Amino acid sequence: MEQYRTLERRRGLPVAMKAFLAIAIVALSATILWVGGGAVGPFVSSVVKGFGTFFSDVGAAASSPKATDAPQVGDAPVITQPEQPYTNADTIDVTVTVPSALVGLEGYSVRLYVTLPDTDPTVAGEAPVSSVSKVVIPGIALADGRNDFTATILGPGGETEPSSVATWIQDTSKPKISVISPKDGAQATKSPVTVKGKSQADALVRLQNAANGAVATATADTDGLWEAAIALAQGVNAITVTATDPAGNENEMTLNLRLGDGRLTVSVSGSAYRFKAPNLPKAVTFTATVRGADGLPLPGALVLFTLSVPGLEAAVSGEIPADGDGKATFSTTIPAGALPGSGLVTVLVTTSDGQTATDRVVLTVIE
Repeated sequence: MEQYRTLERRRGLPVAMKAFLAIAIVALSATILWVGGGAVGPFVSSVVKGFGTFFSDVGAAASSPKATDAPQVGDAPVITQPEQPYTNADTIDVTVTVPSALVGLEGYSVRLYVTLPDTDPTVAGEAPVSSVSKVVIPGIALADGRNDFTATILGPGGETEPSSVATWIQDTSKPKISVISPKDGAQATKSPVTVKGKSQADALVRLQNAANGAVATATADTDGLWEAAIALAQGVNAITVTATDPAGNENEMTLNLRLGDGRLTVSVSGSAYRFKAPNLPKAVTFTATVRGADGLPLPGALVLFTLSVPGLEAAVSGEIPADGDGKATFSTTIPAGALPGSGLVTVLVTTSDGQTATDRVVLTVIE
């Protein structure tokens, strides 16, 4: 008969020991979480305060921290609008006003976008926000035609909505200019004369007459039409007409006009018109100036002078041709014996085509 050894069953751990082990396991788990969360300080505090407070602090340390709110992007900036959108410049400086809440903050910048016709916006430039509200982005290149600009603020919180649009229009073409009336080379019978023409809308038109220095200006309307009155001098008037468009481009032309009254004219003048009888004889010279229908001096016209004084026989010159300036001169002497009273100097002009004109001045003889 086999003999069996009686096995003695080990006695279980005391209840107090089991409780301690459980507490140790919980503490170890919490410590791992607690160290990962960086809460070393709570451990020291827990040791001092006891296990009750320890478990409370560990729970707080092990919980996830609240995420920091992202910085606000703020309001959109404002682009300074150009006084005149048209320009012939290749580059411009763009001024952007930053919202006051962002002035002086680091990590923020102004971003400038440009949109050309039938294209998407592209970045044209960028500058950091400074200690003042206005940020200037210099040397922004322009494309020919319309350039629409917007701006945003870029910061840690993202990018603001774009600003309102500011537009520049690059125009490097000379404006067209024409005179509708009067026609080039036309004859005018009075001064001033009204000149009418056409150019680019809103162009500034300037007229300057080389003959007398007269100047007149006008601004073309929305249809490009303009008119201005300018003074003329006798004879040929070379008038320079200059148009400057809103972008600053210039173009010019010359308008030639002649001023005359439309008929042959002559005027006479003398070296003296009043004489004392006791002082006679007296030498005197008379000059006749002849102008054609166009108001220009008329060389070659034949001038006849007739001098009549009371008490004397009339003195008649031969026909004197006018010189290159249209002038004819007659010199004579009023002899002694003239009686007090009024006399005349009369001129008669005859042209090669049979036109005639006359003029006269009064002479006076006194005692």
